[in-house]
Amino acid sequence: MQHINEKEEYTLAKIETLIKTLEQKQIITKKEAEAIPTKDLLDYTKSDLFYKLKQAKEIHKETPFYFDMPAKEIVKKEVEEPILVQGIIDLYYIDKENHMILVDYKTDFVKKEEDLIKKYQKQLEIYKKALEAATEKKVEEVCIYSIYLQKEIRV
Repeated sequence: MQHINEKEEYTLAKIETLIKTLEQKQIITKKEAEAIPTKDLLDYTKSDLFYKLKQAKEIHKETPFYFDMPAKEIVKKEVEEPILVQGIIDLYYIDKENHMILVDYKTDFVKKEEDLIKKYQKQLEIYKKALEAATEKKVEEVCIYSIYLQKEIRV
């Protein structure tokens, strides 16, 4: 997802060419290239989220973060010490109204949106706090983009 250019118009052939190029440059392996669902990627480039990204003022992909937070927020025990949380935010962008939107891509095979929300809500809360601390700007919206369901899900 990080190598898809939001300013580009994609066809299935262009997606396949992109995947071959990534493989040739050894960014992905042959096995990874074969596992990429090209039709799902094409559908993504026709989605509402992709349209929003085309209009975005800024797009930030694969952004690493390091963030101190109270241990009790993660382990649900009365522990006062802070712990260092690290991760990589798949995507955040500044839309045309200057709102910051956080997006996490998920490939899970699920039947219901609620399953993704339940599974990843805590992770996304941490990402939101880390992003707000790093940018000193409020995250206006948090969502999951489900590759399998082909939809954007607000959390």
